[in-house]
Amino acid sequence: MIGVFHLLSLALAGFSVALLLPAAIGLAVGENHSAAIFVVVAGLVGFLAGGAYFALRDRTRSLDRVAGYVLVVCVWVIPPLLAAIPLMRIADTTYVTALFESVSGYTTTGASALKAIAPLGFSGIFFRAELQWLGGLMTLLTIVAVISPSGLGGIPRVALVASTDRHFNRLGATLRQITLTYLTITVACAALLLATSIPPFEAVCLALSTVSTGGFMPIQGNLSVYDSTLAEFIIAIFMLIGATSIVWHRMMLEGRWSMMAKHRESYWTIAMALLAGLVYAVGYVVQRSGSDAFSFLDSLRDGFFTGASLVSTTGFDAHASGLAALPLPIVLLFALIGGSAISTAGGIKYYRVGGMLTLSLQELRRLVYPHSIRTSRLGSALYDLAQMKSIWSSLVASLAVIVAAALLIATSEPNFDGALTAAIAAFSNVGPVYSTGWPAPDAWPAYADFSAFAKLVMIATMILGRIEVLVLLGALNLAYWRS
Repeated sequence: MIGVFHLLSLALAGFSVALLLPAAIGLAVGENHSAAIFVVVAGLVGFLAGGAYFALRDRTRSLDRVAGYVLVVCVWVIPPLLAAIPLMRIADTTYVTALFESVSGYTTTGASALKAIAPLGFSGIFFRAELQWLGGLMTLLTIVAVISPSGLGGIPRVALVASTDRHFNRLGATLRQITLTYLTITVACAALLLATSIPPFEAVCLALSTVSTGGFMPIQGNLSVYDSTLAEFIIAIFMLIGATSIVWHRMMLEGRWSMMAKHRESYWTIAMALLAGLVYAVGYVVQRSGSDAFSFLDSLRDGFFTGASLVSTTGFDAHASGLAALPLPIVLLFALIGGSAISTAGGIKYYRVGGMLTLSLQELRRLVYPHSIRTSRLGSALYDLAQMKSIWSSLVASLAVIVAAALLIATSEPNFDGALTAAIAAFSNVGPVYSTGWPAPDAWPAYADFSAFAKLVMIATMILGRIEVLVLLGALNLAYWRS
């Protein structure tokens, strides 16, 4: 476990540095009280992280499979617990509500339990956006460094992964490479948004939310407030970048066109976003029939944006209740599938869906040609039996979590449809799907009106949706802990 504590101390040290950014913003705009809170929490976290790091730096470190799972659980549970402290003090709310907000940000869910974000001030609003960005980065790091090498949940083993040696040198190089790429994409998104009519502070916050496929807005409202077609187009493109595989991005940058063409999952993600956008466009045309304020091109533009927002599990709305233009079951299906496997998007992932469809079609062929031998392949992805077992196990575990969460939330909420929608939104990390304004027989309570118990269930579901349920089961391996 030395390796777990060593890497956890490094993660917390980075988190303490991240806390200084909202503190600096608070000082710059005169929010001295908020700045002091961020500085104090940053100092305490930095002190604990530094003490652990220097105590362990000369110790022999290793990271086996189960220890890697423990590390994943720790880096997804501990930072939100700490991030909730400054949010609680700044927003003057309960710790459970602040924890809901921090977990929602860190898991890039984008569901807000605050009745208004104005009390957060500039520093608190930036911190929420920063939490999303850090959560998106942590998603990529944990997938590439731990989940993908183990093949857990059927996630493909990719060449981008560097195995760890005794001193973690190769692992560190891989993590630095991912961080640099992620940061570069974010800077590019922010620079393009700054060229539009969006104010600089809000453009940066939107870039942090967009690249991480989060969902928090830096203002109270939706993107229609900015009235910028160019900004919506930029955000839609970068949402799709966030929803597609980082392996595909690397193939593109290195000019490996033949391999890139065979990477079907990212193409399926983009195609489904376009399909959803087209269906949304039709829905908007029907909604706006008889209105002279909107043209067909306006509906097509809004449809493309909303389709990218839904498939990427970001949840941005181009206008009020934009996601609710389609029937709820269709929206929940898109949300449940999510984006690509090695990306910041939530959901079950198209890689797994492709594997299950490939196997199903193969079994149907066997009815006609029972003795045929066929390989299970989707583009360049080859599915073996062990991988398919892991995919089905992951699906069953995911559905079990969603059902359990929906039943638990329904015990304190008035509408089961709302409870099921909230559970899927939390697990797929697309929180705005619940609060987009669905027509329901009974009014769905806002996240802010959830009971403390329902909020805790949502918190657990959001984290389980991010770390993969099988990771938690692997970390709780009794045989490992007994040894």
